[in-house]
Order: sequence, then structure tokens, then C-alpha cells
Amino acid sequence: MTVQHPRARPIALLTAKDLSAQTGMSMSTIYRKRSTGESLPRAVKLGGHAVRWRQSDVDSWIEEQLEPEAR
Repeated sequence: MTVQHPRARPIALLTAKDLSAQTGMSMSTIYRKRSTGESLPRAVKLGGHAVRWRQSDVDSWIEEQLEPEAR
């Protein structure tokens, strides 16, 4: 799904399935982490039970999870 604002770049919104594919976590792990408040990218609530994740937030979160480089 892509949301577009006037004069702005499109915002890529990912489903839990997309997030699973990019992180290697199962969908059940994603939902468990979400319900327990464990570390995940910030979610976008679309109403009801619909939740998506911005690609930019997922990319940043993945970078934060990297171990420091060995010196």
C-alpha cells in the first residue's frame, strides 16, 4: 500500500507479512512482540485492527539492531 501526500514522496506502508519477509520474524512473533511491547518498528494504526509499518521506520529499526562493528 502506498499513501501519497501532495508535494511529497509516496510513503510505503508494509503489512505484517511484508515485515515478516524483511526481518525474518514469523508473523506470530511480530504479533506477540507487538502485544508485549517488545522492540519492533513503530506501527501506523489505520483503524480497527489494521496496522501497517512505514518502510523508512523498518529500515531504521533494522539498522539499530545491527551489532557494533568489530575494531
